[in-house]
Amino acid sequence: MKLKYTILGICLLGLSSCFKDEGNYDYRKINEIKVIGGMEEEYSAYTMVDTLRIIPELSFTQDAEAKESYEYTWYLAGNGIGAGKLEKISDKLNLEYLITQPKGSYTLTLGVKDKATGVEWQTDAWLEVTTLFTNGWLMLGEREGIVSLDMVSVTSVGDTTVVRDILKNSGLPELHGPRKMVSANRYITPTSPWASVCLLMTDDGTFELDKVNMTSDESTNIRHDIYDPMASENFAASDMIQSAGYYREMIGDNALYVTDALMVSGDFGNPINKYDKYSDEFFKVWPEIIYGFSSWGSYAGSQIVYDMDGKRFAKYTHSSANCEALTDGENEPWSWETGNDMVAIFNSQFLTGGAQTSYAVMKSPDGKFYLYSMTPSNTKKGKRYDISQLPDIAQADKFIFSSKYPYMLYAAGSKLYACEFLDSGVTHKELDGFGTDAITMLYYDSYRQRGQDYFYVATYNDAQGGTVRKYQIADNPNDIVIEPLEGSRWDGLCKVASMCWKWY
Repeated sequence: MKLKYTILGICLLGLSSCFKDEGNYDYRKINEIKVIGGMEEEYSAYTMVDTLRIIPELSFTQDAEAKESYEYTWYLAGNGIGAGKLEKISDKLNLEYLITQPKGSYTLTLGVKDKATGVEWQTDAWLEVTTLFTNGWLMLGEREGIVSLDMVSVTSVGDTTVVRDILKNSGLPELHGPRKMVSANRYITPTSPWASVCLLMTDDGTFELDKVNMTSDESTNIRHDIYDPMASENFAASDMIQSAGYYREMIGDNALYVTDALMVSGDFGNPINKYDKYSDEFFKVWPEIIYGFSSWGSYAGSQIVYDMDGKRFAKYTHSSANCEALTDGENEPWSWETGNDMVAIFNSQFLTGGAQTSYAVMKSPDGKFYLYSMTPSNTKKGKRYDISQLPDIAQADKFIFSSKYPYMLYAAGSKLYACEFLDSGVTHKELDGFGTDAITMLYYDSYRQRGQDYFYVATYNDAQGGTVRKYQIADNPNDIVIEPLEGSRWDGLCKVASMCWKWY
């Protein structure tokens, strides 16, 4: 530890008269204070995870018992840019402090001030702050009505650590209405143009998070990436995908945007949710995109959206200036112009004729519920199933689909159901119950451990907060069985509404 002290004195300058130095000085000893134990020379900590707990042992040359005669202050200062700017973190001798600083090296200082003399004795230690934000599951939700973000950090050997309430010290204002967490690419520089970023989608806007420290500010609002002058200042995205490696496609405020190929910045042009590129007549788009994807995002080619006004499907590509209404062929099982209201969309890895299958759950004007299947990569229709007889289907708002079997899992309240849809009919069963805990999210792992039928269920109660459990659909063609994964339950989370995998 480096030891330093400051002695306050008075200098008399500019006196007009002279005086004789008689050589009489009155020296007296001052109270010297040292840290003799309980404080190390170096510390390391994970930001948003570790709490520094230091109980220093002090020695005094005078008045050792008069503790009310001293003031204690802990300071923290960065050793890089902004070095020397002290941040006061505690006024107690024994330090208990949650590290929230970004990744970097810092100087930790304990100051002990003798009130009688005004002398402050300081002891320094080196603090190295690192992050657990490299790989893991980002879980977006809310705490007490405010948007919150947690992370289940995953090491290379599979161990997990939960980092809670990341946004509290992110630099963003309080946000409301958690929508979706998305990983996508972004144009950075001409020499290294595309890099992975994390996007936080809320009712109050969509913001880009620094992938190292998970910090942000209002300047990262994706509204600044949209050239459309008609886009709201409070623009709120609901979905974004990656196609052809780096093109971004986004839905927000029921409008569809693609990155303009003529803009090397990768920013978004005018909305394309219209059927004539020269028209000013736009239709409202359902908040989710239908696409066939790889591990990094959607494939190049056509994607599909649902026109909520015309109640029909339409297609587009990343270079489109408008959408194209899909037309029917002869003797097809259903019409692209369904006339129905959309309930949910899910893009699965289940293969139909070698192409990935997407599903749409819809409600007809007469109150019936249908499941539509399609392969977006070649814009072909699959089959349609009447699922009106499924229990609680009218209350269901969360759906996922198996990549191996024709299974749909859906949640209504605190109940989780599964159904199998075949040409011979639709069967169902109730799965693992969660008591009175509401199911707040179903998430199928299509990216990190794709093809293994892993999925996650988030629940919530006021007393214990949010919980996320990991399951696997058992490889059993004769019955729908789900199996919980050992060591894959995380408690004390926010009320989780969305999650995504952060690669690096």
